[in-house]
Amino acid sequence: MDRLLLERLKNKRIFHTLSEEDWEYLFSISTLKTFQKNNILFYQGDVSSYLHILIEGAVKIYKHNSKGHEVILKEIEQISLIAQLANLEEIAFPSNCMAIQDSKILLVDYGKFKSYFLHDPNFLLIFVKSLTQRILELEYLLSAHLTLDAKAKVAKFIYENQERLNQKSNVEIAKILNITPETLSRNIKKLRNEGIIQTQEGQLMILKPKALRQCF
Repeated sequence: MDRLLLERLKNKRIFHTLSEEDWEYLFSISTLKTFQKNNILFYQGDVSSYLHILIEGAVKIYKHNSKGHEVILKEIEQISLIAQLANLEEIAFPSNCMAIQDSKILLVDYGKFKSYFLHDPNFLLIFVKSLTQRILELEYLLSAHLTLDAKAKVAKFIYENQERLNQKSNVEIAKILNITPETLSRNIKKLRNEGIIQTQEGQLMILKPKALRQCF
């Protein structure tokens, strides 16, 4: 197992209280697995005996709507627990998960993790707080999808994702926003015509951040 890679975990708040003995035990019940881009980590309905932790790369959590269209619930691009609610509640995964970059995932034997770590009230509290944060993120996402029109969704995404905006295709962004690529292109054109953004040689730049913020 790549210990240098796993050292990154020690900077995560959920793990910062662990002793060296705890770390040794965590590593002993874990396997580091590589997933190539577009590999599936798990499908909705799968039951797993492992806690999934993203160490390197990026994954997306997604579902399919009644028409069979993909709806992206979240993209994870930093060290993070993945779908830990399913483990804590011991239920099937409520969504699908796919690697969107070559990724390294730490698979932790959840039964052993639970009996060793979750008996500690302090660690359990931090673990539960990580779930609370995910729930708040999901509520925020759902609120945005339900209350914002297409232009506002596009403006909000551009405003909040400027650094990684040009790394994604219009098709990928449209899936994240749950709109069609045509709708995305139309609203980017609106923002461009209003002088709020600019596209040059395939790169999108924000010209008027305050005006963009006012769109949502």
